[in-house]
Amino acid sequence: MTVSPIAGHRPPTAPPAADLDLIRAELRAVLARLDDLAAVQRVTPTRPATILAPDPTADLPPLVPVERAADLLGLSRSGAYRLAASGELPSRKLGGRVFIVTAGLRAILTPDGAAA
Repeated sequence: MTVSPIAGHRPPTAPPAADLDLIRAELRAVLARLDDLAAVQRVTPTRPATILAPDPTADLPPLVPVERAADLLGLSRSGAYRLAASGELPSRKLGGRVFIVTAGLRAILTPDGAAA
């Protein structure tokens, strides 16, 4: 089976070698210009500013009730009591009530345990 050409359409032909050399030279010039522009606009990346959330423990007294600590930590009341009993949540007992030490709570809530 032979394929007949479409009327009025000629198959593409390669441009002469001189034209290819000219196109290559222009392309090299454009690429060099782009490299120069990129070098001028290249900025040393900087770390984005860390946006620190306000310290949720800033206005708390030195000891807080377990219920308040549970709210801050997103725990149930019984879960907070369990953590206090196991020692994972620093606590003190006063007059039969359990309180959470705010400094220990702050260490848990702030990044890397740093005090605010």
